[in-house]
Amino acid sequence: MWQITPLQVATLTLTRVAAISKVAVAANPGEILTVPDVAWLLTNTETGRHILVDTGPSSDPKRDSMFHSPVEKTEQQQLDYLLKQEGVQPEEIDTILLTHLHWDHGYGVYKIPNAKVYVQKDELQYAIAPFPIHKGAYELNDTGKPPYFFEYFHRIVTVDGDCTFTDGIDLIKLPGHSPGSQGILVSTPNGRYLITGDLYYNMQNYEEDLPTGVFTSLYDYYASFQKVKALGDDITLLPGHDYNVFSILGR
Repeated sequence: MWQITPLQVATLTLTRVAAISKVAVAANPGEILTVPDVAWLLTNTETGRHILVDTGPSSDPKRDSMFHSPVEKTEQQQLDYLLKQEGVQPEEIDTILLTHLHWDHGYGVYKIPNAKVYVQKDELQYAIAPFPIHKGAYELNDTGKPPYFFEYFHRIVTVDGDCTFTDGIDLIKLPGHSPGSQGILVSTPNGRYLITGDLYYNMQNYEEDLPTGVFTSLYDYYASFQKVKALGDDITLLPGHDYNVFSILGR
């Protein structure tokens, strides 16, 4: 069994249309939202092993804000600081599971020097050569520089589709937001939880069956929606950018 601890590693500012695909004027797509960027610390309740799911943006919010939407990140939201508050040294973590390789989920890997980084094969392939509209998400801009994750490329391990990663943790491929997005299904003493990545920014995506404003395939997106529902009614969803996850997990 595992314990899940959500860590708010930044605050992002974005328009509502980025969170949910509603573009009509009446839907107010230009409404400004502030949402959390969350990393997830998984702790094995028997062995004490720690696994990190997602790692947030870079340590420099000014840099991130120049290339993306505005980012706020206090010293108390730095990933290494938050881990130490939980009694975990970054060097102790040997495993990172990334839901996908967008900059706001995978940049914090730099803070975790000894971990292997697990991503879906399709995600890595697409991240190296995405459509132009998605280049910014992987920081593959027209600078001539390789994408940010090349600096830890030697630590990346790919998986291909659904698998049992370890006892109590399953990887569920959920494409749509990106070709290799994956959810992390975690068994805890309080039941099963699905860390959804950005398949769902928040529960409105789930309740209205509407994708986020960022997607690579609507066919894949809606197939992933059905796949999540087929996992069972006993699963609690933990969306990627929803403040409610902190109350759900008692934080």
